[in-house]
This record gives sequence, structure tokens and C-alpha cells, in this order.
Amino acid sequence: MSTRRGPGNPRRRRWLTWFLALCVVWTLGVIAWAAVAVLTPAGDGPKEAVERKAGMHHDQHKPAGRYYVPTYAEVEKDGTAVLRYEVGDSQDSSVKDFLRTYEITAKAKRTSPSQVRYSDRFGDVRRTFTITYNPSPEPGGYDHAEITVRARRTDAS
Repeated sequence: MSTRRGPGNPRRRRWLTWFLALCVVWTLGVIAWAAVAVLTPAGDGPKEAVERKAGMHHDQHKPAGRYYVPTYAEVEKDGTAVLRYEVGDSQDSSVKDFLRTYEITAKAKRTSPSQVRYSDRFGDVRRTFTITYNPSPEPGGYDHAEITVRARRTDAS
């Protein structure tokens, strides 16, 4: 009786070769996908996309050392971008600093005792800033202000 075995099943070897080749291709695909995911910069989030549409993204203005983050950012059905900011009455956060940071030089129009409106253009975007002051107990100051920005592209004819 002989204990010597033959060369083995050629069909099984062929299947094993294809399986190993498939594993190598799959592994290389996963490595390529991971490299692309890691090396590709992240895009804007939904809030940043609304900021860009309104001309209020910090990359669209000269570096001011700071920028303001909206508490609300949506695009309405008619295409108007609406942003809301809340600023305090302090050295680091104030309406004056907000206007300076975003280069808003338009003349103010008082619409009520606690509300002021500015209108300007930024490129092909017409923006309206409505600032509502929440009065403070101290005379001549405000506790905080809510700034609502409504921006819409103008037709460039």
C-alpha cells in the first residue's frame, strides 16, 4: 500500500488562485478608497453653503481675526438665503464688530426704536441686514442683538 498522493485536484487549485486574486483586488480597492477619503478635503456643510450663497462665509472676506457663526441658516423656496446671528454687547462680540468683520458700510435705516436695517450688495447678491436690539437695564446699551441676513442673487442682465 502506497501513502503517496497525487498532484491534487486541479479544479480546487484554480478556484483557490481566483479566490486569492479576488482578495488582493478587494484589498487594493479598500486601500485606494481609504486614501481618497483621507486625502480629499471636506466640503462645505449645509450651514456653510448657505453662508457662501449669502456672501457671509469667512473665506469671502478679508481675515478679521474672527468670524461669526450663524444660529440659523436656511435657503427658502424662492432661493433667498436666511441667516441669523446673535451678538452681545461686549468687546469681542458686538454689532459694530460684526459690521466691520463683514465689511458692511451701508447707511442704517431705523425701522423701529429697537430695530435697524442695512442693505448692500456683495458681488451679485443683494443683502438686507435687520438688527433687532434687546435692551439692557443699563441706559444706552443693549443686552444682545439678533442679526437676520436675507440675501438673494440679482439678475445680471
